[in-house]
Amino acid sequence: MKNFLLALFTMLPFFLHAQTEGKVIYTEIVKFDMDIPDSEDEEIKKLMEQMPKEQKFPRMLLFNDSEWLYTDVPGSEDEGTVELSHESEGMDFEMKIARPLNILYGNLDEDLYLNLREFFGRKFLISDKLEQHPWKLTGEQRKIGEYVCQKATAEIDSQQVVAWFTPQIPVSAGPDGYGGLPGLILELDIDNGQRRAVASSIEL
Repeated sequence: MKNFLLALFTMLPFFLHAQTEGKVIYTEIVKFDMDIPDSEDEEIKKLMEQMPKEQKFPRMLLFNDSEWLYTDVPGSEDEGTVELSHESEGMDFEMKIARPLNILYGNLDEDLYLNLREFFGRKFLISDKLEQHPWKLTGEQRKIGEYVCQKATAEIDSQQVVAWFTPQIPVSAGPDGYGGLPGLILELDIDNGQRRAVASSIEL
């Protein structure tokens, strides 16, 4: 018993300073609900019909107990880019819709939120406090990968948001700046599937 207690107190500083940290890769899916305008111009109709129904791309969350960073997976910046092309009367028309830069950072200890984003070719840094979302726990559970997750819902900016989080990873973070739950968000659904983020790999 004496040796056991000695070993326990020797390891105590390690447990006190241990942190939960890791990386999650999410697949983000954004649906396009575009009404093709009523036009007599068949060329315009053909071009609009090329628009995809959804955009899919990977995003990465780096986190520890007090900080998180949500950004593109390195080398995937062009994934999800929409390219349209059309030829009419000897003229070629091409249009490229790329995802703008959007990097999110949160510091839980300092209640700090930063967002570096691109708008019409210019970069802006937005600084604010972390948003407190009005989550309601439903009691529903399901597994995502090897983690048992619980369901939480909220109405945010007139949108219905559903989050599946796991207390097995006790970090208050998630995709796209959503957090404030007693566990890491592994799946997020905004506005009935208009936008989703699903964890595809988790490394601790």
